Amino acid sequence: MDGVRYAVRRLPGFGPGQRPPKALESAACRALQSELDPVAPVFSRSHGRGLIAAAVARSPVMRLGIDVEWIDPRRRMADIAELYLREMMHPTPEQFFRGWTFGEAWFKAFGVDPEPDLIWIAGTNQAAEPIRVGEAWLLQDLPEPGFVLSIVWSSNSSSCA
Repeated sequence: MDGVRYAVRRLPGFGPGQRPPKALESAACRALQSELDPVAPVFSRSHGRGLIAAAVARSPVMRLGIDVEWIDPRRRMADIAELYLREMMHPTPEQFFRGWTFGEAWFKAFGVDPEPDLIWIAGTNQAAEPIRVGEAWLLQDLPEPGFVLSIVWSSNSSSCA
């Protein structure tokens, strides 16, 4: 994966849908990042409902973002899709969260929101391998039942916007 490594771990004592204290999740994310590579110059972390994720990279990767989310059936997907996902007006829950985690990971990597057509590509992605999305690469995973994970990275030091 072009120098990118990542790991996902469940926080002990918390099941899907339960919200651990954010400070606990954040500390666990930092520890997981350190386990992967304590001095990696490029890194990203995410947590959601008791699942933590971290990604690290070295040159030539210059930008990296990771996001993990619990597929919350109570989330107002149609309202959010109308505002942010435009082309995915009636996504399935998995499509919605594939698009959502991609958008979050992209923003972490590039500091801007991705174009709607890229969100649509990510939302409908079913590939088990990295795919090219715009100027970046995308890997998506279902790391545990009920969760979606997206990782975005690029060797390009300029923004993809």
